[in-house]
Amino acid sequence: MGRVIVEFPECREVFVGDKGQGNNRNEQGEYLILLIGDGLQTFRLGGEKNYTPLSQSVQVGSGSVILPQRVVFHRSA
Repeated sequence: MGRVIVEFPECREVFVGDKGQGNNRNEQGEYLILLIGDGLQTFRLGGEKNYTPLSQSVQVGSGSVILPQRVVFHRSA
């Protein structure tokens, strides 16, 4: 299992494939570390499609608690 942080300026539900994995942030606004299966995984966010890219395929490895992998989405206009 890989450990991943999904970065986006606001709290959003994270989908890997078509399955929800929980939110990217907790109630205090801090990033949450998600446990994701190893291998090529496709990430997207729930809610408004006001971000880029709309999805990302990422090779998930065994990121650690100290150094989780990061998947970054940016707010679009």
